[in-house]
Amino acid sequence: MAIRRLTNSLLALTLLFLCSCGKDDDTTAPAETYLEGTNWVPGRVKQLEEHIYLDETYHVVYVVNYPAPDVGHAASEGHRAWYFNFDTHQAVDSTAAVDGLATWHIMFNSIYNSQINADAATAEGKNGLGKIRVIRTAFDELSAAPADSMIRNSVPISFDMNDIIDSWGYYQFSDHSLVPYKGRSLIFLLKDRRYVKLELVNLYKDNPVTAPDYKDPNTKNLAPYFNFRYYVQETPGSLDLKTK
Repeated sequence: MAIRRLTNSLLALTLLFLCSCGKDDDTTAPAETYLEGTNWVPGRVKQLEEHIYLDETYHVVYVVNYPAPDVGHAASEGHRAWYFNFDTHQAVDSTAAVDGLATWHIMFNSIYNSQINADAATAEGKNGLGKIRVIRTAFDELSAAPADSMIRNSVPISFDMNDIIDSWGYYQFSDHSLVPYKGRSLIFLLKDRRYVKLELVNLYKDNPVTAPDYKDPNTKNLAPYFNFRYYVQETPGSLDLKTK
């Protein structure tokens, strides 16, 4: 009887030890929590100002549901250009930007503000500073900028999902919707030789899984809204763009 009690006690201690080890060795990552009202911005971010947040852990800036400028009154005006400065995290007055009186790094224009432009110092097709390119790698997986030359001044949206010209997404004529590609990032080479990594998440408010029905009269109130995140490498010439 004493031997049986001893055996049972040893068995209980063994089970307790194994359970304790299992808890200590549990490396399951906690589920990601998101900023209230979003499905893509981590909950740990700090608000800098309206629509602008900072992830202090990885130094990534989030621009969330930033409304685009009002559409022009005349059909020829279309969607007004929108300028933004990566360093100040603020929009730049368009008149000052055009007149060269304010520094900007990215500009959106064309249909639904879907074309992305860099503040290029050289003509399209020529190697230089103030350039932009598309990389087929997800934002957090892209750890370094490519070392080869950059020649594009802008990245227009594709009009075919199989377009051979790289873009951040495509315009779907069947329902007049904007569809972001998954797993793509944009690289900027600024005029001061700093690299910036950016992901354009969506131009629809609240980043819906599918674009709203273009026949819905409320659709015009859902786009364009800028939703993107970016990381600035502060050391000129450094290709390091790690954010994880």
